[in-house]
Amino acid sequence: MLKVFGFVKRHPSLTHDEYRAGHVGYHNSFGRRLINIRGYLLNVASNRPITDSLGAEAITKLTTNEPADFDDGWDGWGQLMFDSMEDYLGAKSPARDRAGPNGLGTDTMVAKVGDDFDQLYAGSPFQFHVDEHIAMPVRRPERKLFKLAQFVKKPASLEPDLFRAYLTGRYATLAATMPGLRGMIVNVRTNLDVMSKFFAEDSEGFTPEGIVRRESFYSGWDALIEYWFDEPEQFSGARLSSGFDQLSELESDIFSAVFYREVDETVAVLPKRDPAPTFYHR
Repeated sequence: MLKVFGFVKRHPSLTHDEYRAGHVGYHNSFGRRLINIRGYLLNVASNRPITDSLGAEAITKLTTNEPADFDDGWDGWGQLMFDSMEDYLGAKSPARDRAGPNGLGTDTMVAKVGDDFDQLYAGSPFQFHVDEHIAMPVRRPERKLFKLAQFVKKPASLEPDLFRAYLTGRYATLAATMPGLRGMIVNVRTNLDVMSKFFAEDSEGFTPEGIVRRESFYSGWDALIEYWFDEPEQFSGARLSSGFDQLSELESDIFSAVFYREVDETVAVLPKRDPAPTFYHR
């Protein structure tokens, strides 16, 4: 399974809520139709600050070395899943899924994913591959869940392979025991190039300015952990209790930075990690 994240900053002509409407609405309607897509989730930054979600006490205790300008770089991120790199690179193709008087017809707008990039985003998405570890499969009820994103950075002294081993091993195993947890997925950013051949060669992301902008955003963190709860108090209550002091101690050893954001999740295509069927579907 190939999993790709794409962080985006809204166009300066849009408010955050206008961006939300444009991404969740029009853009998602084409993104979910990408050929052979096996999962598509959109996460939009919550309108309430994280101190309101988790409480000032939890944020003070749990946050270390948060980048000062982090929120200037993004308003949301999409999660795309495909069976292979070939499927991912070929996804932006005309889709034969539009019903017409002569049966199914081909819609070329799918290849352009709505053709709204220049009006929806401020520059190219920060698109990267992640190595996924499912600490607890997500169990979604028929209502909105509280979704928390935990951004963590590897200390310079810790080798990447050892960092991933600690993160997906001892750390994830202990964190997954928090009461009320409905899902936990660890995503470690890799160096696999998923921007070339997916975006046009003249895209802003390939300019010197675009590269600097992207690398600056990446510099504050190396992995993103997703948590799902019914209520934010379940997370903050667990982490403020003495029962998870060991988790805090482990964080001081394997993280040089850790900080949190609440996001609103839209599931456009429910992730399907099982083998693909012989017929085309989403």
